[in-house]
Amino acid sequence: MESLLDNFSSAFSVSSDPNDTAAPHPRLTQYKEKPSNVPDQTTRRNRMLERQKRKRLDVANYSRKLADGVLSKEDLEDDNGNEEMESMDYKEKRKRFNPYAHQLMLSEWLVEVPEDLTNEWLMVVCPHGKRNLVIASNGNTSAYTKSGFRVNQFISRLPGGSPDTLKPGDYTILDCIFNEVSSTFYVLDIMCWRGHPVYDSETEFRFYWLHTKLKEEQGLNQRSSSNPYKFIELSFTACTPEQIKTALDGTSPQEVCT
Repeated sequence: MESLLDNFSSAFSVSSDPNDTAAPHPRLTQYKEKPSNVPDQTTRRNRMLERQKRKRLDVANYSRKLADGVLSKEDLEDDNGNEEMESMDYKEKRKRFNPYAHQLMLSEWLVEVPEDLTNEWLMVVCPHGKRNLVIASNGNTSAYTKSGFRVNQFISRLPGGSPDTLKPGDYTILDCIFNEVSSTFYVLDIMCWRGHPVYDSETEFRFYWLHTKLKEEQGLNQRSSSNPYKFIELSFTACTPEQIKTALDGTSPQEVCT
């Protein structure tokens, strides 16, 4: 009987990601036996890191194609590897290819505390809003959902994001959280700036690069006729208990997403 119940509990799972933040926290169902075919969080994280080490991708060419909207399915398959392709649903394979889909690294519940949390991890307190891929290229700035659908197009002070800021070879790709109430794009991460991709750079360098470049561009943090939406950098902190508490307890102009 117990074996039959276990089979039912695993067969009726409706999420392909065991730690998807759109689903209840996995600890709520801890009384159920963990399916044997679902790798633990550390294993999946290590696999991802190994794929990053193995790949031989021309990131400059990749980001240029993404900015121009000419990224092909073959480009994406080469980057993602065969493991993800094998796990795709048949219906997913039949969908029309969208070059802007699945370009953002999405969050998941941290149910297993990494051993190197305090030394190797950083925390960013995020405001309420929707994740957007922001691409400034060819004199326009476009915002895409995580599924790759364009939800807005406008001019901005980002490099390549308007006729006034467009220079040969300039384009910018950012990972943002858009808050509609404040008309603000909170910049979570930087993927490319002025045609220089930083996909494979260390996290601390990307945050430093983001901080430096946003400060260099005048008017990005203010609304104006040439920049209708503000671009604000999100701060980060180390993951020690004291710094996490300080970051969460401290006052902030953003409404924190919980």
